Amino acid sequence: MRALVYRGPGEIALEQIADPTPAADEVLLQIDAAGVCGTDRHIIAGELGVAPGTVPGHEIAGTVLESGPGAKGWKPGERVACSGQVTCGICAACVAGATNLCRRPAVIGMARQGGFAQQIALPASCLLRLPESISSSIGAIASDAIATPMHALWTVGELRAGETVVVIGAGGLGLHAIQLARLAGAACVVAVDPSESARKEALAAGADAVLDPGADPEPVRELRRLARGATLALECVGRAESVEMGIAALSPGGRLVVVGVGNARPRLPPLARFIGTELCVRGSFGSTPTEIARVLDLIERGRLDVSRSVQREVPLEHAASIFAEPGGPARTVILPQTEEPHR
Repeated sequence: MRALVYRGPGEIALEQIADPTPAADEVLLQIDAAGVCGTDRHIIAGELGVAPGTVPGHEIAGTVLESGPGAKGWKPGERVACSGQVTCGICAACVAGATNLCRRPAVIGMARQGGFAQQIALPASCLLRLPESISSSIGAIASDAIATPMHALWTVGELRAGETVVVIGAGGLGLHAIQLARLAGAACVVAVDPSESARKEALAAGADAVLDPGADPEPVRELRRLARGATLALECVGRAESVEMGIAALSPGGRLVVVGVGNARPRLPPLARFIGTELCVRGSFGSTPTEIARVLDLIERGRLDVSRSVQREVPLEHAASIFAEPGGPARTVILPQTEEPHR
């Protein structure tokens, strides 16, 4: 089959590789769509220690081709969305339902072959039925671009109706975070992004105000003015300065949830302020199958507007070149079964 293969920092190539064979508990899928996440860009830049020879891509939707003898409940032709990692199912986190915190995970597209290919074999436990009303492209990105900010805001951040929320980074995660904050009853949402197009998309997604951190001489002061007592901030970038901005924007008792992936080492405020104002900084990783199913239900019911979630769709043959381009505020989706670009 054809696949995009990571060959080292800055190098990804379209190659012919062996077709996958499903193990006893696995299902073989035809990959219909695979979203391009910021994490994939970090992988291809050589920043996350992924082994050369790996096929990236963890946002996947597909069609069942066949099942191993131990993979019950799936029939050829069924459409599926996939969670982004294979979990052990027996550690304390998995038993408690927090599968995103599995102690022995294998992240798809990092620790095992991913979705930038024509086929993939995954454990049946990774699969969720994809409603007919939801396109494969939206089904692919639902597991991460939408379910990840849902987990961060609703589960980790414990967002409550009436709160003021700051979203730092209005890309694929941030734009959906704005919608999800609104859906949960946030009174005010302020988005921060240096990209003019991302700020426009943030306003279209429901943000009350936007801030260009590079255009204001005192961006933290301006953010505090716009947010007027933010109690919850979400950092979707993975940089030290944006984490520190998120902390600085909080009012006493506020919570910062960090979703952005990277190797940055942000600084805490002086302990007198950090302790004296009871600030909270928490990390948030991925989502659970239950949350992905909830996202799919919200989309199917029309509660989430995903009409602007996908910027473009490209065939596998043309996909390598997109990693030399900057990412946009909406997702690019690879269509491995398509010969020509859709748009």
